[in-house]
Amino acid sequence: MERKKLQSLIIYILVAVSGMLYILQCSSWTSPLYPYAYGYDCSWYSLMGRAITLGKVPYRDYFDLKGPVLFFYEAFGQLFLKGRNGIFLIQCISIGVTAVIVWKTARLYLNRICTVLVLISYYFVAYALIWGGNTVEELFMPFSVLAVYLVLDYIKNKENALFTPERSALLMGIGFGVYFFSKMTVAAVICASVLTVTIFLIKKKEWSRLASCALNFIIGITIVAVPLFIYFIVNGALKDFIYCAFLFAFKRSTDYYEAFSLKWELNLVICYASFFFGLCMSHENEEEDELRLYILLTAPIQYAFLHLGTPYLYYFLSQMPVFVLLMILYLRGMAIRIERIRTEELKPELRDFALLFSIVIVIYGYQNITVDKFRENLRIREEEWGKTQVLACREIYELVPEWERDQIFNLESGMIYYEVNQNLPTNKYPVNLPYFLHLDPRIKTNVMNKLILHTPKWIISEDMFSFDDEDVKEFVGTHYEKVAENDGEELYRYLDIR
Repeated sequence: MERKKLQSLIIYILVAVSGMLYILQCSSWTSPLYPYAYGYDCSWYSLMGRAITLGKVPYRDYFDLKGPVLFFYEAFGQLFLKGRNGIFLIQCISIGVTAVIVWKTARLYLNRICTVLVLISYYFVAYALIWGGNTVEELFMPFSVLAVYLVLDYIKNKENALFTPERSALLMGIGFGVYFFSKMTVAAVICASVLTVTIFLIKKKEWSRLASCALNFIIGITIVAVPLFIYFIVNGALKDFIYCAFLFAFKRSTDYYEAFSLKWELNLVICYASFFFGLCMSHENEEEDELRLYILLTAPIQYAFLHLGTPYLYYFLSQMPVFVLLMILYLRGMAIRIERIRTEELKPELRDFALLFSIVIVIYGYQNITVDKFRENLRIREEEWGKTQVLACREIYELVPEWERDQIFNLESGMIYYEVNQNLPTNKYPVNLPYFLHLDPRIKTNVMNKLILHTPKWIISEDMFSFDDEDVKEFVGTHYEKVAENDGEELYRYLDIR
């Protein structure tokens, strides 16, 4: 027994290491292999985490619309390792846990060879979607794949499952809380999992268990919510938190300035294939029916969630738990069919080819993106892509005397600027300002008051000419002179004409 546990531990360690090697190669914005590659959103999340470790409070000191759990997770990495290394640390933790859960989930139904195939397929498809790394979709993936494991374990083992429905509900509640207070659109798989188990319990008329599960789910959310509310209340930032993470975020999610196009719809091929696969599944027994129901609910719910907000490529990474479910059910179903064809002299059916088609279309749909991403990373590594911009950001920062750097007003400066220089903005709205101005005119009032009443000596901006507000542009043009410009930023100095 002890020997078996040791073997399992060694396997889990190897699986976790495989995930870390995967993230080392594909995460170009954070991996030590790409020291001069920086990503905008990635750098901003890192900044928010670093700011927390230095006593700043999200939303009160720096305006943003992502939920706070992401920022605290970033801060966790920054506590141990500064800068990009801190980000890479939390990425390694996340992918290591994700890979182990995917392995355990696949092993519920598959042998080791097929489980390795599931894991390799996960890496292959996710490589196309991870973008540069360090996003909610990537960092909190363990909660989504855990939901898949909990449901499949319950379907297969019922009362002998590793976790009872009540404990599973608690874990899913925690996961839902993490997503709700980070980025709600990533919670699709957990929502589908909760709905699936709820239907199971209703069909069995287990009303007391259903009530207990609901209570545990709420407790799980509370475990995440209470410390957050206490933190913001203590720091006098509760109103800022609620406005930014909920009210303003809702404005952002309903502002479809980049509508879904055919290109974006094609990135939903996992949802299409999974739903098609579910329709083709057999109805031979209760377990088959439950598995069929699960994938038929999960695919469209994930599809619907991905139509909320503006769809960047990395958003589609949240489909990966659906892909894991598809791969497991496909390999399980094919193994059963092959065995029956071999032992019972059955002939292959059209359904067998249809099921194969669902997998082939997913792999084919992502192969070009994956290959292109791999080639791009090789080019980034070989050509030290971004080195010019990194050096330019440092050059602009060093032009401001050290004793005057607290007088820099960051007017839509690039997020990379902060990560390269490991500094913090001196104003509340340092990024995405033109867009925020249009969503909430009060922000413009705050910014203009800052410029007029507390006129900062220095202004840094990526491109003042294209700044999307004429009043701000006119004020800067009248009261400031451009003293430097390079591939990183533009630097302006106040003209004291009194």
